[in-house]
Amino acid sequence: LWPQVVTAHLLGGFTTLSLLFLLSLRLSGAFAPLQLPSKLRALAALALLMVIGQIALGGWVSSNYAAVACIDLPMCHGEWWPNMDFANGFHLTQHIGPNYLGGQLDSDARTAIHMTHRMGALCVTAVILLLAWNLQRHGLIGITALMLLGLSFQIGLGISNVLLHLPLPVAVAHNGGGAFLLLMLVLVNYRVRAPATKRVELPAGGPIALDALERPVAYPSQG
Repeated sequence: LWPQVVTAHLLGGFTTLSLLFLLSLRLSGAFAPLQLPSKLRALAALALLMVIGQIALGGWVSSNYAAVACIDLPMCHGEWWPNMDFANGFHLTQHIGPNYLGGQLDSDARTAIHMTHRMGALCVTAVILLLAWNLQRHGLIGITALMLLGLSFQIGLGISNVLLHLPLPVAVAHNGGGAFLLLMLVLVNYRVRAPATKRVELPAGGPIALDALERPVAYPSQG
């Protein structure tokens, strides 16, 4: 159970899920991409990258057995800034010995991992709230509501994991909530990134839109 492999395995699964979801969006045509300001597209991309980073941090918390490194909220060990060992907590080439069951990091290193995940959650929340405010200004109410629902779900489950000392159903639900929030950000980025129409010259005719080449062609019925 090497933490690097466990975390990469989690990210690989989430990547596969995201790509399948994106493929289904492109094939179904259920949600048309929209032409929106470039600042909004950049904010949506930032939110997506931050959610991916937070998922990676969550995997690192789990694989290093750091989920219960802090069992109080909002402080940790009764302090706002407890003793933390970031160098060992994020030592990506750590040696694992015979196995890693139960983890091999000391308390300060696990506390550093746990607190980083908490701080990441605050940053992700702030960026998603800003994104939601901008999306609703452009009339994307439904997708905004789903994104905020996923965010609220994740925050509640994360708090429950700490206060209830990591019950398995809550931990699994927290993983699923992360997947849902990731898919919502994939959907947001798909909607706000309308492809630019390109023109190409065909040998036997005039210029046509490139996206026209991808539209299904209606053939006359036979018989």
